[in-house]
Amino acid sequence: MKDTKEIILYFKESTLYQPLDVAKEMSNRYPELGRPLVLPKSDNSKVPLILFNENGDFKMQANYTLLSIVVNHNYFDHLATLIFDMVDTLSEFNCEFERIGYISNIFLSPKYVALAKEKFLNIDALENIDDINIGWHKVVSMKYGDMNCWERFITDETQMSDLLCQYDFNSISGEKAKLDMKYIKEFLHVANDYIEGRINYL
Repeated sequence: MKDTKEIILYFKESTLYQPLDVAKEMSNRYPELGRPLVLPKSDNSKVPLILFNENGDFKMQANYTLLSIVVNHNYFDHLATLIFDMVDTLSEFNCEFERIGYISNIFLSPKYVALAKEKFLNIDALENIDDINIGWHKVVSMKYGDMNCWERFITDETQMSDLLCQYDFNSISGEKAKLDMKYIKEFLHVANDYIEGRINYL
């Protein structure tokens, strides 16, 4: 399994744009995304309007609620620039974002499965368990406000032998963030420092 990172940018309420125009612009800026699918509007707000799904290293989808980008290690060092460019690109279509999310999926070798069980579970009370899916929430502070963090440890013997460590951050609902480069860099820096400390804890 490969590590991935996902960025979610949440549009301001009542945001509208022309999906064909946005898809064309994204194709021009990032030809490596491949050809887009532009789908008809659905009553289900979670269904994408724009879907780039050809490149396994770099995927993107958008509806009127959010824009989601999923990348592998080839893009990890360029996340801040990529996010800022997406914000800037959509501003040309009179779209603004008010919140940001960041999900980091890290796959650790099978030896960490036993370590996670020992550290986070009372094994005596959970005899002969095979898989785990445990998680918790906390608020993490940064220079420009607070962020939510959900930390999860997951195994699934039918799908993988590794331990999936998932860190899911997002800016606090109701606190409208100004997604300039300073904010984006600080958000990612604090999140990545937190992740590194927690992985080292194992």
